[in-house]
Amino acid sequence: MIKRQTRRQFLRDASLASAAACVAPAFTPYLYSSEQPVREKSAVEKLQIGAIGVSEYRAGVWDNDKPFDGRGTFIGRRAGEFGAVVACADVYLPFAERFAAYFPNQCKAFQDYERIVDDPTIDVVTIGTPDHWHVKIAVEAMRAGKSVYVEKPLSLTMEESRLIANVSKETGAIVQVGSQQRDEFDTFLTAAAIVRSGRLGNKIETVCSCPVNESIGKVGVFDKREPFKPQPIPEGLNWDKWLGPTPYEDYFLERCFYNFRFWSAYSGGEITNWGAHNVDFAVWALGRCDDAPVEISGEGKFPNIDGWYDVAEEFNVLFKYNDGASLRLTSGENFVLLSGELGRIRVNRARLTGKPVEDLTPKDKEELEEIKRDLLKGKSSGDHMRNFFEAIEEGVQPISDVASTVSGINMCHMANICVKTGKTLHWNQDAYAFEEEEANAQIARPSRPGYEVA
Repeated sequence: MIKRQTRRQFLRDASLASAAACVAPAFTPYLYSSEQPVREKSAVEKLQIGAIGVSEYRAGVWDNDKPFDGRGTFIGRRAGEFGAVVACADVYLPFAERFAAYFPNQCKAFQDYERIVDDPTIDVVTIGTPDHWHVKIAVEAMRAGKSVYVEKPLSLTMEESRLIANVSKETGAIVQVGSQQRDEFDTFLTAAAIVRSGRLGNKIETVCSCPVNESIGKVGVFDKREPFKPQPIPEGLNWDKWLGPTPYEDYFLERCFYNFRFWSAYSGGEITNWGAHNVDFAVWALGRCDDAPVEISGEGKFPNIDGWYDVAEEFNVLFKYNDGASLRLTSGENFVLLSGELGRIRVNRARLTGKPVEDLTPKDKEELEEIKRDLLKGKSSGDHMRNFFEAIEEGVQPISDVASTVSGINMCHMANICVKTGKTLHWNQDAYAFEEEEANAQIARPSRPGYEVA
């Protein structure tokens, strides 16, 4: 039986062959040469890329005075630094056309993402859609033989987490989840190295604190508490497809674009927004990516206003592991606190503090650099997208692969289930089930007919 070689495999093999053939017997520094050699593009730079979900954030988000690139647009443009972006898709066609203009005479704009997934010449896709589309598109792209960069949070439900993990394993597809706190912030990378070095001790208690009530302009998300009214669907927006697998609802601006994350049908609020970052980092740093908590308890505060945002606006959830370790996910400031019998550290994107940091000697810092290299799997730090394309070139998984990301996002889903049910929950990872039937009912959600995962 002849096994067909995929285009990605061909490009990777060609890159390795090219690298072997280009070993020169002598080296002339470019700086001192009047005739700099023309560099042959690597196989990765020849990759064909499709960007799916390329929004623009409206004026007012994060106090910006003008519209600016949404996350899907940002990662699509970044991918264009490592290959050729030849197609993009967004259910709001003006967004796709705007994005395509970044790559004139090269990028085709579509409204249907299937045009990209079904194109055998496209090797890589970036997925920057709202959360309720992440897994469906990623699974279809993996099964089509493509490498995938999918924004966090990885999934909308725990059942989606299990599905994408299984498909990732079955296909062997190279997938990077947008959990860039692992490698783009030296504060976090150093904190992870300190934990792995044992400088905090063996039994570490963790607090993951997440900001809530983000500011949309000068008004916090949960400040103006008036039900939203249906609005005309904008020209160029396929509203039915935006809703996709979720129940049909009337259109209004506050339901979609940036604000989708404050509706439980499409996201999980700040629990799966900032929680997906901070909990993911903690689980990864602690080496618990293959573990899961056995008990979840806590409470949340909900708006309880019909026709308005419905995710928890405040929360405090405690996870307990079988070995007695604990992790707390709470709303408030933005930081991760790691405390052990030998010391504690506090970290966010701006600062890393604590006596274990202050006491580091030059020799200690050298040791931590070695641990950092191991955590990065030998890839570049400081650039999550580059890490992804380096992994494609070498045919290995990147730093935020699906397998190591599932546990953290599932804990965020568990937190949402816990605060919604108001009960202490007990989880059996082997059975992939709670002891509480009310919680089990929230592990999965039915898809609207026509939008099931292929």
